[in-house]
Amino acid sequence: MLNRLFGNYLVDKKRLTLEQLDALLPVKKDFKAGAEVVAIATKAMAPAAVKQVLADKNEYFGEAAVNAGYITDMKLDEILERQSNNFMKFLRLLVDADYISYSDINHEMDEFQKKNGLNDEQMDALINDDLERCIDIFVPMFKTQELKRFARIFVQTFRRIIDEDMYLEKADIASAVQLDKYAGQMLEGDFNIKVYISACDDGLLAIANHFTGETYNDVTEDALDGVGEFINCVNGLFATEMSYEGVSIDMRSPEYAIEGPFVSGEKFYVIPVHANGYDLRVIVEAYYSGGRK
Repeated sequence: MLNRLFGNYLVDKKRLTLEQLDALLPVKKDFKAGAEVVAIATKAMAPAAVKQVLADKNEYFGEAAVNAGYITDMKLDEILERQSNNFMKFLRLLVDADYISYSDINHEMDEFQKKNGLNDEQMDALINDDLERCIDIFVPMFKTQELKRFARIFVQTFRRIIDEDMYLEKADIASAVQLDKYAGQMLEGDFNIKVYISACDDGLLAIANHFTGETYNDVTEDALDGVGEFINCVNGLFATEMSYEGVSIDMRSPEYAIEGPFVSGEKFYVIPVHANGYDLRVIVEAYYSGGRK
């Protein structure tokens, strides 16, 4: 999530344009971050020290940094291990494109953290893409393991099929929600959960145009059917995982509509999702047979 979140922060600061950011993402799998970028971002070395080491072109950066006494062999091993970290790779792309400099890295990371009210542990979770801890940041009201599991499966599936760089915003709780264009599905059994994905305008094209293999210009009923099938895919994975622990869940057929209803109840979790340039909401209502969660 951090690549797009941090990238949007830089766009807001006019360090680059949205079009330039889109051209950088997603980061290629076989790409690696430079050791010098990792050394700065992890605060193993100061930017001035990195620049001094880079001025000596007779040795590899890591060897030169160790020989100059800036880092130990053990620290170098840690740096090299983090060259495959997706956020470190993104930082290197930003530096290579001259959108930020070595001297900017720590300042911008610190400012991003401060602006978003993140503590050090939360920032570490985002940098290392620790999905369970990231879900705690954006959906802290998901207290039960079942809801946390649903959120993890949703994000993992969304990334794999729809948008690798999707991200969440802080969720909210509501007792009533006006659905826009939507698709939804009910799961019933030992644990009951109703999941809606809703968006105004053409927001659901973020899913429909990537899940179905079709290209829709507008959110039609066929497009909504594709969104419903995506929800069915997520919920099927969730129900399967729950079954491994002896929790029985049956899935109803997905539903959808161009004009969504006004739904009310005791508690709805409303999670803003951003993907493929669109905004949408995931709305979750969940409860055991004995009561809502």
